[in-house]
Amino acid sequence: MWSLETDLPVRLAVIHIHGVNVDTGHAAYDQINLLAQSYYAKYQDTPISGVPGVQHARSFFRAVGIDPTKRRPSSEALLNRALKNKGLYSVNSLVDVGNWCSLDFLLPICVYDADRITGRVTIRTGKDDEYYIGLNNNEVHLHNRYCIADELGPFGSPMTDSQRTAVSVATRNTLLIIFAPGDYDTDLLRRQADTFAARVLDMCGGAIEKTELIG
Repeated sequence: MWSLETDLPVRLAVIHIHGVNVDTGHAAYDQINLLAQSYYAKYQDTPISGVPGVQHARSFFRAVGIDPTKRRPSSEALLNRALKNKGLYSVNSLVDVGNWCSLDFLLPICVYDADRITGRVTIRTGKDDEYYIGLNNNEVHLHNRYCIADELGPFGSPMTDSQRTAVSVATRNTLLIIFAPGDYDTDLLRRQADTFAARVLDMCGGAIEKTELIG
C-alpha cells in the first residue's frame, strides 16, 4: 500500500515485479554502453543543457527542493559521462537495467529490493532527525527533504538510496520507480514504465505484479 503525504508537483511511475533473478552478467551493461555511444556520436559538441529531455529531471529536482546546478540528477550524471566518452559502471543486471533506462529516459530512477521494505510505503518529507546510510556509505539527512519511507523509516530519495533496501544478487522481488516532474506527459511516463518493466523481464526474468502512476 502507498500513501502520498506531499503536494509537491511531481509524478512517479511505480512498478512491482516478483521472481527476478539478478546476476553479474553484462547484457544490460552492454546496452547502456551502446546508448552512451549513440549520445556521444550525436551530442558530443552540444552543451548538456541542449540535449533534449535533460530539463525534465532538472524540473523534478527543483520541484523537490534540490538545486540541479549544485547536484546533478543521476540521469544527467550518466549523460555527462556519456558525452565525455567516459566509461559507465556495472553493478548487477537489475541495477544496470535501471541505469540503462535512466540514461534512455533522462529521468532519475531507483531500484529497490521489495523484500527489504516493511509495510506501508509513504512519499513524504523527512522529519528532523531522519537519515539513512546511502549507497555511497554517507549519511543522507532528510529533514524537510522529499523521501520514500516504509514503517521502519525512509529508505529512498532522488539523491541516493539506502543500503537497507539495496538490490543484490539475492534479490527476488523488486520495486522500481521513475521520478518525473508534475507536468510530465502521463502517457509517455506510462510507456516508459512499460519499457522499463519489459527490459527487467528480458534481463532478469520475473513477472509484473502491478504498474501504477502516483501524483
